[in-house]
Amino acid sequence: MNRITTAIAVLVLSTAAGCGTSRSATGGAREGNGTVTGIITLADEVGPKTGDFCAGLDVRVTPTGAPEEALGNRTVRVSRGRCSYQIANLPSGGEQLAFTVKPSPAWQCGNGATPTLAPEPQALQLKDYQTETRDFRVSCTAPSAETSTSTSTP
Repeated sequence: MNRITTAIAVLVLSTAAGCGTSRSATGGAREGNGTVTGIITLADEVGPKTGDFCAGLDVRVTPTGAPEEALGNRTVRVSRGRCSYQIANLPSGGEQLAFTVKPSPAWQCGNGATPTLAPEPQALQLKDYQTETRDFRVSCTAPSAETSTSTSTP
């Protein structure tokens, strides 16, 4: 009986010690309870809009000055013909954070233009338990006159 009691005690203590020291990949100091969420709507001329067309969308929050260190837990999915995103567990103590959105490289415009995002993503600063909503629209701008070629006849 003592062996079973000892084994249970060791198991409980090792589990408690392991849980107390776990940290996220960002070191734990960057975790918080802030969230940024929103939708990204594609204009009619932007495609494709089939399957998981949001898969290549890059939505990220990073510390200002460290764009390679993505923060939070990110979810991007297709919802009602649009892309819905949420980034949770963001630092929420008032730290200035960079917020970027890059359209999927698979998205193309029928007129050959590059898909553009409006409005431009802005930096964010979250308070405790704050959820900020930011919505965007991807549209096509006409190709510039400098890149188009034309021929004239005399």
